[in-house]
Amino acid sequence: MKIFLHKIIVVGLLLSHIIIAGQGSAGAKFLQINATTRGSANGGTLVARPGLIDALSYNPATAATLTGTNSIIHHSDYFVGMSFDYMSFAYNMPAIGTISMGLLGLLSGDIEETTELQPLGTGRTFTANDFAGFLSFARSMTDKFSGGGTIKYVMQNIDKLTASGIAFDMGAIYNVGLFYDLTIGFSIKNFGGDMNYEGENLQESIQLSDNIFEEEDVRIEVVSEKYSLPISFDLGSSVTIPVRGKDKLISSVAVHNIADQAEFLSIGLEYNLGELMYFVLGHGNLNGMFNNNATELELNGNMRGFTGGFGVNLRPVFNTRSWLSYSFEDHKYFAPIHSFEITIAL
Repeated sequence: MKIFLHKIIVVGLLLSHIIIAGQGSAGAKFLQINATTRGSANGGTLVARPGLIDALSYNPATAATLTGTNSIIHHSDYFVGMSFDYMSFAYNMPAIGTISMGLLGLLSGDIEETTELQPLGTGRTFTANDFAGFLSFARSMTDKFSGGGTIKYVMQNIDKLTASGIAFDMGAIYNVGLFYDLTIGFSIKNFGGDMNYEGENLQESIQLSDNIFEEEDVRIEVVSEKYSLPISFDLGSSVTIPVRGKDKLISSVAVHNIADQAEFLSIGLEYNLGELMYFVLGHGNLNGMFNNNATELELNGNMRGFTGGFGVNLRPVFNTRSWLSYSFEDHKYFAPIHSFEITIAL
């Protein structure tokens, strides 16, 4: 088992070097949005938080220790009138593993079309929407070590253009068993081929000559440049500290290395008031935590700031393990993102 664990860690580190070496521009940035309220409130540090369906999008291995059936419905009021929606479902099959599936989308709403000749609008509207569907499997190899993987179908639309592709996530989590249940985990996300746009907006007819006796118009299609997915490597840890009774304090930290950003660190501090409520405070990029005047270069392209939120257990009302939660995520140049979520476990 130790040899296998060492191999997994070595593979993860080797792939992280590939990510670092390949830094440049990347597309499909919606795949980097914090997909759950608990994840957002904790600054995106749920890489090593087992047994939470909220952590599935950060590390597929975290779902291995889920029990029964779990589901999430999530909504975020995103920037400039956009919305981000996420839903997932996970089912644990004893002695086999946990299978999960879900959908996520970044929706623009109607955008008014403008052109060079009609800068005030043509009267026509269009949309720019991004979607991804995924299927995931996770399994506990021992009582301390779990692994998992995810396959995603990614699609981006803007007006009459579409790009699509396949991406993969993989991750592992290990309960060290020392110092208040110390747990470490890593994940590699959005590993896949390049994508490019195709569609009607890249097609047009050109007239070869003004002479009506010459050849007819020729229809051409422009080939868009390919772009890469935002592959990332995340390494994180969490510590659960008993406080009093059933209360506990959970601290988590994660190091993120994304294809088109430099490495950055995020933290989360969560207080669980028994099984009744939880409260969270975190930060999405420690480079800007103590420096409000940090430049874009110093922030490494990550404009996230302080994060926080809370969750309320609805079991007394619905007689089932269900949570209603809220989170906010501050950003340097935009209004905070507010998110709401319902989590149900059966």
